[in-house]
Amino acid sequence: MANHRDSAWIGGCERCQGELTAVCLYYGFSPRIESVCDDMVVVQALVAAGIGVTTLPGLALRAHRLPDVHTTEIPGFPRQIYTVTYGDPPDPPATTALIRAIQDSAR
Repeated sequence: MANHRDSAWIGGCERCQGELTAVCLYYGFSPRIESVCDDMVVVQALVAAGIGVTTLPGLALRAHRLPDVHTTEIPGFPRQIYTVTYGDPPDPPATTALIRAIQDSAR
């Protein structure tokens, strides 16, 4: 992170950008956000093109990862994933299966 103190950064949605800022502040600097996009694939394309650097959740990188993108894990900053259902339990089997798949992927 310290090597990118002066880099251009790519921010995401409001919550993601908040997490990015928190990580950078932990390492002693504020990111200079030059671009903003909430599409993880497009963000990787921007990184691969040399437009800037960013932080991405590991789950997004497992779903799709461009070969020109170098990644380094940042320990100590776990990602939170929320699922919401509506209606009275029990949830339909497909909903239960989806929530289990998300939980398994996040581990």
